Amino acid sequence: MIRLENITTRYFSSVSFEIKGGSVCKIITKSDDEKTILLNTILGIRRPISGRVFLLGKDIYSIPEKEYIKVLKRIGVVLEYGGIISNLKVWENVILSVWYHMGKRPGDVEERVIEIFKEMGMDPSYLKELMGRLPGPLPVYEKRLIGLVRAMLTEPDLMVYDSIFEGLNPEMLEGLIKLTEKFHLEKPGRTSIYISSNALSMDSIKADQILRLSN
Repeated sequence: MIRLENITTRYFSSVSFEIKGGSVCKIITKSDDEKTILLNTILGIRRPISGRVFLLGKDIYSIPEKEYIKVLKRIGVVLEYGGIISNLKVWENVILSVWYHMGKRPGDVEERVIEIFKEMGMDPSYLKELMGRLPGPLPVYEKRLIGLVRAMLTEPDLMVYDSIFEGLNPEMLEGLIKLTEKFHLEKPGRTSIYISSNALSMDSIKADQILRLSN
């Protein structure tokens, strides 16, 4: 599913590892800067100084742009701060990827969106209000939830969770862990990666593989 061969970046020297398809992996870095560089390297956003990155079976820095876009369509990423577009309403943010990449209309996914937010414990009356708001003033954890729903709607083969458990109270943490674990099992062969510089925030995640990286 993912293989790094002798990757050298600003923070890492000759790093190699492999994450098997269908597994759950925790990646722990020494700092947030290291985490960001590693994540961008894996996703094909930032070319390493040297080495090769294989993502979903493709040598990601050697393939044509059209092939790279096909790979990205199979990946869901939930960023630490949500990755939300500030000038789009919450509902527009939620449906953006599934509309753009899969051609689905709002009515095709509305029930699924409501279902996921309910699983998160969100009150239905607040949910209706939330969908019409601009996301700028929202707390970070709500922006993460919006990003999570957006990624889940695309039914990715690979799901990447970037520090999504930071700063949550125990109840929210437990609910979010259960939701991501359930989502992992819903599609055979799905791979889930949790990456953070805070090992304690991922302590309750049951993983097949734990990678601890430092410079």
